[in-house]
Amino acid sequence: MRAPLLACAAVALLISIIPLSIPPANAAELTGTWQGAGTLGGEVTEIAVGFSEEGFLLFTYEDNRGNVRTVQLDEPGQVRFVPPGGGVKTMRIISVDKRPGGLSYVLETSFERTSGGILDQQYASEEYEFKLTSEGLAFRRVSRAASYVGDRGGPMGGPKDQEVFEAVLKKVD
Repeated sequence: MRAPLLACAAVALLISIIPLSIPPANAAELTGTWQGAGTLGGEVTEIAVGFSEEGFLLFTYEDNRGNVRTVQLDEPGQVRFVPPGGGVKTMRIISVDKRPGGLSYVLETSFERTSGGILDQQYASEEYEFKLTSEGLAFRRVSRAASYVGDRGGPMGGPKDQEVFEAVLKKVD
């Protein structure tokens, strides 16, 4: 009688110390291009997003030499480049959370440029949430931004109101 009780206790202990991992969203569920429209600032805004074969968000940008590059946002890190028109743009991937039926990111972007003695600085913090639903891919972006322009007299500007953009996207390829 005592042996079965010890076996049950051992199994219970083993289960409690082994983390139960839920597999992330199947890459095939997200892979490809998704499009849709939502409302931002009272205006309808179209959006298209692409996901890699591994199911991660793709970021495409153009640099000041006309080179177009696409990077997969699969881990924390940063992308820095000189956009057309000059300055320096930096996108920091703070976190990536891939889970069953969804994916989320926390990103920070900055842009700085000096022209004619005027310093232009723009900063944004964004949270992206993608969740598969029966209607399509629910997308939500919460943005907090600040913008400053200044010269020797100091900067002018400041934080802007938080913006929330929501849309349901349909897979197009």
